[in-house]
Amino acid sequence: MRLNRLVFALLMVLAFISGCQSKPRVPVDSRYEMVPPIARTVEIKQLRGGANGRILVVADFGQGVISSRFHAVHVGEETVVLQDDGRGGDQTPGDGRFSVEIEENLDSLAAEITSSQRRMGVVSARPAVFRGRERVPQESIPVPRFDFDQFRNRLVPIDLNWLCPFLHDTSIPHSLMVTDLGVVEDFTRASQPCTNPSATRAWTFGKLMTDMANPGVTGVSGEDFVKNWLDTWLHDQTVNGDVVSARKRLFTLVIQPWVIASGSAAGSFTIDDWRSKPLDLAKAPFKLTAIVNRLDLRGNGGYGFANPGEGRFVFEVLNPNGCSPLSPAFTVILEYGIPIHTCASLKNFAQQWYDLKNETLGSAAYNAKLQTITDQFAIANAAPSKPNGSAINQIRTNEIVLSFGDPSSVWELREFNVDPTSHMLAEVTVKQEPAKKFNAKANPPGATADVLEMTNWVNANTVSILNNAHVVPVSLNGHPFLGGKSHTEGGGFWDGSNAGDITDDGARFKFSFNTCSGCHGGETNTPFLHVGGAPFGSVAPLSGFLTGEDVPDRAGRPPLPFKHHFGDLEQRQLSLNRLLCFRCRSKLLELVDVLTFKPLNMTH
Repeated sequence: MRLNRLVFALLMVLAFISGCQSKPRVPVDSRYEMVPPIARTVEIKQLRGGANGRILVVADFGQGVISSRFHAVHVGEETVVLQDDGRGGDQTPGDGRFSVEIEENLDSLAAEITSSQRRMGVVSARPAVFRGRERVPQESIPVPRFDFDQFRNRLVPIDLNWLCPFLHDTSIPHSLMVTDLGVVEDFTRASQPCTNPSATRAWTFGKLMTDMANPGVTGVSGEDFVKNWLDTWLHDQTVNGDVVSARKRLFTLVIQPWVIASGSAAGSFTIDDWRSKPLDLAKAPFKLTAIVNRLDLRGNGGYGFANPGEGRFVFEVLNPNGCSPLSPAFTVILEYGIPIHTCASLKNFAQQWYDLKNETLGSAAYNAKLQTITDQFAIANAAPSKPNGSAINQIRTNEIVLSFGDPSSVWELREFNVDPTSHMLAEVTVKQEPAKKFNAKANPPGATADVLEMTNWVNANTVSILNNAHVVPVSLNGHPFLGGKSHTEGGGFWDGSNAGDITDDGARFKFSFNTCSGCHGGETNTPFLHVGGAPFGSVAPLSGFLTGEDVPDRAGRPPLPFKHHFGDLEQRQLSLNRLLCFRCRSKLLELVDVLTFKPLNMTH
């Protein structure tokens, strides 16, 4: 009897070990959140019907794309492991076709797909397709219908275009790019610093900066936080070895009249001691021009929620005397990370944005609901684990007016992060753009050796650049590479020279387009501002890149008649539609979404 028990125990251990070998515990690799492997096709087959049916899912990533024989993703609160080891429904080990069996309520799935296809009715064309930020021209191709009979007998492809993109109608002006005057000039939430000042209303520059400083946690007042930030412009800054020259015109254009408006007498302070004087944040010369939904910047939630997208406030700087905009416009963009880290919560947040279409733009009901959304990322302590407890990712500024009078007057973009030690804003590198000395199109052009270093890096990283998976390194070959500021010079694009050229046309464009100067310059035919300045009573103009424009390749590679097709607000619309359609819904649809969703992985 005892021997039988020992044999039984041994058999149970062997069975357990065998089970572990066929279904190992594989961790989800969070490094894939922004650059996941993308399945070229996903096929499904019914294995067992009924309320708790089983489906075989086969994702073809291509041979060698995933080095392991197992690949794990999050689907809701569950970890799903696909395998390419020739077992558990997988046919051929190592062929890049990863398989998994999942349970699904087939009756509910069939009803959902049938209902969606019925509601699509006469719609025959696929939705617009974007590769990254470029719109791909589409012919009017009928959308394939899902064949349930074939699904029950063999593997059939599943295309998410069968479902929601036709059925959701996200409103761009309500839910993505909010510039309506009834919103941005709602002076119960925004500010007119000359006639209706405030630093306590939800969408005022003073309130947002004070919440960013978070005095109750850091001991830093909003006033000191802003003073320290402004003062950085009055002194040369060295950021990653790149000298960012002082723009002292900020003192005469903005700081000096602001301090006077705050109660100090003219002539009682200088550029050296102005910080000793009061600075009334209610008089902050900043005009709200747009509130922006950037959930399209989210990562693939199947690998984590470290990057669930952003929410942004766009301000333009005013002349404190009379509150007219500086000309050319000087914009400041507050870019907040969304402090949401679960699928269900993110979808609920997206739904709140979408539902704004049910209210009249600028109405009391609309503005109240929009504030409920923005409070989730903008108020103090929205993100306790981040510096100052603020959800802010970065502040970016765009201007040329501060360099007037300088022979090398140029549009300049700067970037600031909250320093976790000082609790103040500190100037940091611009993202995805080397220092301008590496650009053959800079003014003056970069030295041959420097340009060659840049082109060699681009050529060595062609594949990742073409896939929007590259990261411009802070340092290269033992010295600083990433820039401390961005200048639009020489037409606002990046290229090599005859001494060292970028060999792939697509890599040249995508590398240049992903820089600040390329996206805000020649590559998109934009005069640096995607959201332009406007006086009170006028709606801020939007760039053609946002609204839809065809732009010839700036470097003539390839030459005319080739053009890049943009329409970024439409891309953001489709992205929000997809989030609402497929996440946290059917297990199958969410899994297919995870396997096929490619994040933008861009900063602008």
